[in-house]
Amino acid sequence: MPLTLLRSIFWAALCVLFVLAMIPLAVVPTVVEFQDKLHHGAAFIVLTVLGGLAWRERPGTIAVGLLGYGVLIELCQATLTVNRVGEAQDVLADGLGIALGWLLMRNRGTRSAAQG
Repeated sequence: MPLTLLRSIFWAALCVLFVLAMIPLAVVPTVVEFQDKLHHGAAFIVLTVLGGLAWRERPGTIAVGLLGYGVLIELCQATLTVNRVGEAQDVLADGLGIALGWLLMRNRGTRSAAQG
């Protein structure tokens, strides 16, 4: 996939995630108590993999930038919305998602190197 397309998808995903984080909460059936944290983790796994594919030479920058982005989302929820709250636990879930995404990218790179 061309880098320009990957990078465009990454930036679009960042924007969509921000909008979803700011709009009023939809009524979502609760399956497990920590469901929100699973959503955070999954979103940041996807962002980390997209960012890792788009900027292969900068995995640390992507990880730190995404963690900062998670903090920014929580600060915006706490200060700019009346129906959302910023939570430190959400940032922890984001960080876990980033770590898992990084591990996926690392394992992918290790496998590619072994096959090549």
